[in-house]
Amino acid sequence: MQRNTIDFYVFSGTGNTMLVAKEMIQYFEENEIEVNLHHLEKSDAAAINPDHTIGLAFPVAVQGTYPFVWDFVEKLPDVSGTEIFMVDTMGGFSGGVVGPMGKLLKKKGFTLIAAREIIMPSNFFNKQTEEKQRNVIHKGLRKARIFAHDIHFRVASWPSQKPHEIMLNKMNRSSKPWMFMRKKVTLKVETSKCIQCGLCYKLCPADNIRMYEFPEFQDQCVLCLRCYNYCPSDAIVAPPKLKKYKAVAVADHLSNNHKETEE
Repeated sequence: MQRNTIDFYVFSGTGNTMLVAKEMIQYFEENEIEVNLHHLEKSDAAAINPDHTIGLAFPVAVQGTYPFVWDFVEKLPDVSGTEIFMVDTMGGFSGGVVGPMGKLLKKKGFTLIAAREIIMPSNFFNKQTEEKQRNVIHKGLRKARIFAHDIHFRVASWPSQKPHEIMLNKMNRSSKPWMFMRKKVTLKVETSKCIQCGLCYKLCPADNIRMYEFPEFQDQCVLCLRCYNYCPSDAIVAPPKLKKYKAVAVADHLSNNHKETEE
């Protein structure tokens, strides 16, 4: 990495990606690299600083990533050699994001430093015990730190686009899989639990929630589960069979255990 300042654009739904990003930031700062953390979904892509290294971090969804992440990348300006890296978090497999995103960024004039995919506990259909989830998180955070090291010393790479990625990327970027998901998984608000704080409305990256007396979901949900994860009263509910997972809750548990050990 040639520059000593990173602008890191991060989106995290359940918290997996933010855990990974913060682990990388910790490594960078320990090595005297300045990092500016930006919330990707709130940032103006056209206003990036081409004199800084750019980092992207986001979750995998529908074998690629969310529409608003693609929108952000498409709105990035044309540059001349600005370095960029990306990291995504996933439950198992993506297949439609690394190569296509690299190709898009290269066309815009970016120098591709590195891309890496890190397995973290799955957001849906998670049958893992809490102990297993914690082990997966520990492993993922170790990989995040190694990735940051590899970026620092320029020993990482960005894989080129594979043939199968073209098909999966095309599927990910069409409206049909998202419509299918919305039909299969419907988020609701339990008004008896809702404290009307409006946090879900403020956090929704897809502008899918309207705040009336209680939050109401529209038809643009991408099931990032951010509202579910951060609701302070657990008023956001989804079908129980999905066995949903909250990275923030598991991370808090890890942090508390670490403090107890230190004491």
